[in-house]
Amino acid sequence: MSSSISQATLDYLALRLDELAAQFPTSPEAVDLVTLTDDIGILTHHLQHAAERAQERFTAPQTVYPPERVALVRLTRATAGIASALDMLAEALTFATTGFQREAVEDLAHSHLRNDPEVLRIMTAKKYVAARARLRHTATALREASTRTTPSMLRTAGLRTQPTALPQTRQPSRH
Repeated sequence: MSSSISQATLDYLALRLDELAAQFPTSPEAVDLVTLTDDIGILTHHLQHAAERAQERFTAPQTVYPPERVALVRLTRATAGIASALDMLAEALTFATTGFQREAVEDLAHSHLRNDPEVLRIMTAKKYVAARARLRHTATALREASTRTTPSMLRTAGLRTQPTALPQTRQPSRH
């Protein structure tokens, strides 16, 4: 049986996302292609791991009770935020690598800026900053349930988390 998804699971993922986002460069001078590809790999790992955990639990729905269902929905939503940040880093890699410079600055076909490595580093840094913001937003959303409770969560939490016992057959009363 796979382990359940809890708020502690979400908090751990949020911590990892915050740590990764904190390491992202914010200036063009700090952009490094090797680090960028490593960041893409790490983020891909987190996305794959989160998706696998959710898939494990979704394949056995009879063992997933309401509180965990709420956590699973939040984990699934977080995968969308991680995928968005991953897409931004993939664009940053496209801008940063010389083989794809034509894609990076299409509107500057005849400009001296088209092949300027500094312009491409600036664009890469901007994508990094956007990816950082996306990851921080996702991490915050993962932690929010422990700090806020919605009416639907209260209803869900109040539901039984254990399966009901089978009804007992009624014994005829002896009067």
